[in-house]
Amino acid sequence: MRANRSLLRRLSWWFAAALLLLYGTGALLGWLYAARTARQFALLTLKSEVETLAAYVRESGRLDAPELTGEEELPLPLWLRVLRDGRVLAAAPGTPAVESIEPRRPDDVVSVSFRRGTPPYLVVRHLVGASQPGVVVEGIGDLTPLERRERRLAGGLALAGLVLIPLAALGGRLLAARALAPVEGLVQAIDRLGPERLDGRLPLPPDAVAEVAVLAGAFNALLARLEESVETMRRFTADASHEIRNPLTVLRSGLEIALRRERSPREYQALLRENLEEVERLHHVVEGLLALARAEPGTPYPLQRERVDLARLVEAALAGFELLAAERSVTFATELAPVSVTGDAALLRLVAFNLIDNALKHGPAGRPLRIALSEAADRVQLVVADEGPGVPETARARLFDRFFRADPQRPGTGGLGLSVVRWVAELHGGSVRLLDEEPGVAFVVDLPRGDTTR
Repeated sequence: MRANRSLLRRLSWWFAAALLLLYGTGALLGWLYAARTARQFALLTLKSEVETLAAYVRESGRLDAPELTGEEELPLPLWLRVLRDGRVLAAAPGTPAVESIEPRRPDDVVSVSFRRGTPPYLVVRHLVGASQPGVVVEGIGDLTPLERRERRLAGGLALAGLVLIPLAALGGRLLAARALAPVEGLVQAIDRLGPERLDGRLPLPPDAVAEVAVLAGAFNALLARLEESVETMRRFTADASHEIRNPLTVLRSGLEIALRRERSPREYQALLRENLEEVERLHHVVEGLLALARAEPGTPYPLQRERVDLARLVEAALAGFELLAAERSVTFATELAPVSVTGDAALLRLVAFNLIDNALKHGPAGRPLRIALSEAADRVQLVVADEGPGVPETARARLFDRFFRADPQRPGTGGLGLSVVRWVAELHGGSVRLLDEEPGVAFVVDLPRGDTTR
């Protein structure tokens, strides 16, 4: 859970940093706006006072205006004075000795100057003009109260930030922890899974966020695929070991019986032929198992592409079953057209072997098997038919699935034979299907003649 805690810590720090940036930017802009507004209001007030006194002096020519009798206090302490050529003619009581403003141009009516210092002053100069040449009115405002309010505002915003940002960061951490809590539960559920508990699924709390729900759903889908793969592997191993063990048991039993007493050369030859038949059957079973084991989902099978004489291949497969067919009094009714296809000879041999083997096992003794090979246009068809009991309707949907047996009591290639046939046919761009016969069934393999493979 260290990774989750690290993620939680990172989320908390990122949230706090983002909040600090947003709050700091907003507080700074708010403070600048408040300070600028206060100073603008002070400037407008001072200008208004100076303009009023200048109009009075210009109209009356006297220096007894009420503004010169005392100090103004709002919105800041301010004083007014009247000067002529730099000499003070009249001033409000307590007027600070601030140097007079020198206008940029002699004919400027109004001039403004901010004097930094202790205390800082705002000075506004207004030219009286008309019949009072050289006479100006100046207003002096003490900015100390404004700066004091600005500092208090800055301190208040900083204090609010020191309180709000940690609280908000704590709230964000709690929200992140709550959002990540389902992840911690998922990790604990994953830890409880094992090879024997692949059927388990990750629980998803109803209040989980969408991203966690997607993660849990994807992992559950992965578990489902993994469970299916492991179960397939188990069935594959069990059926493969069963099918390999059966021929080996037959071989061992036959050899043990043969060694119990001396036998004639003819008996030994018959025994060797029987054992050779079992070895051949075991060889084809192992070939089918290896082919299926190499066929990994999602990866192309290394198909050997060559021109294959399909009629000769079927004849060779039939020759391998002559002894078994003779024992069961089964004959082969063949109609093999001389056709060839482009494909993998070893895999196509498995098709013929498995279909004939399946027909011999399920067909009745003493009845013929029909094997036909024909061509039409650019397609080739291989038909293997028997006169057995057929396939139940309930088993047809899964007849070509791996490891499936319509009758588990009957011997066979572990439910792999027909699945190998379908796999090889589809690998060559063809198909296999089941047809009803009266009696029995027929398997029809359809293949392209050319080099169409997938």
